[in-house]
Amino acid sequence: MEITSRDIKFIREMTPKFEYPLNEIEKYARKNYIPIAKPEVAAFLNFIVKVKKPQNILEIGTAVGYSTIIMAKAYSKTHIVTIERDINLAEMAKENFKKAGIEDKIEIICGEAQEVLPNLSKKYDLIFVDAAKGHYREFYEESKRLLSKGGIFVWDNVLYKGYVVGEKNVKHKRRTIVYRMRDFIDVLYKDKTLFTVILPLGDGLAVSVKEEER
Repeated sequence: MEITSRDIKFIREMTPKFEYPLNEIEKYARKNYIPIAKPEVAAFLNFIVKVKKPQNILEIGTAVGYSTIIMAKAYSKTHIVTIERDINLAEMAKENFKKAGIEDKIEIICGEAQEVLPNLSKKYDLIFVDAAKGHYREFYEESKRLLSKGGIFVWDNVLYKGYVVGEKNVKHKRRTIVYRMRDFIDVLYKDKTLFTVILPLGDGLAVSVKEEER
């Protein structure tokens, strides 16, 4: 049996709500059409960080810092480097980190991820990507060397509202993104150093673990 919109509604209703300041950040983001992780994706991030207990996390796509705070709160010993290209959103995120009392655990870098990633050298136990969907393959090429052995990739929005799997007619302005995302998913599954699954959470969540070449 396939998951339905009714199932998703039930899951979202049952998922515990986050407290201050996350509840206020979520409300602000929804009101101002700022993309943040959907409730079930936010819950998954909270879960995977609690299980993995990553010492270092890399996030591509900070927005207002919603998912950053969730991950930082999930494991008190983690340190997060997060990249955001929009300076206004980056400034808002900094203020939200202060409200959450985690500013000492976060390093935010303002810039294009394609330009920032080649300059990073630290290994990360978890890399979460929620940024420009048309550039996921570029992010993958640059960030895989930064993922530690046994590390986990989490890629949000990989099914792109059903367009990627052909459930709807792809509008002209979305075709490039769809083709690039299909190519990216194909690359993930063919990468012999990763084991990848796609989960029907939010707008599609790809999760990869880095392992020995099979």
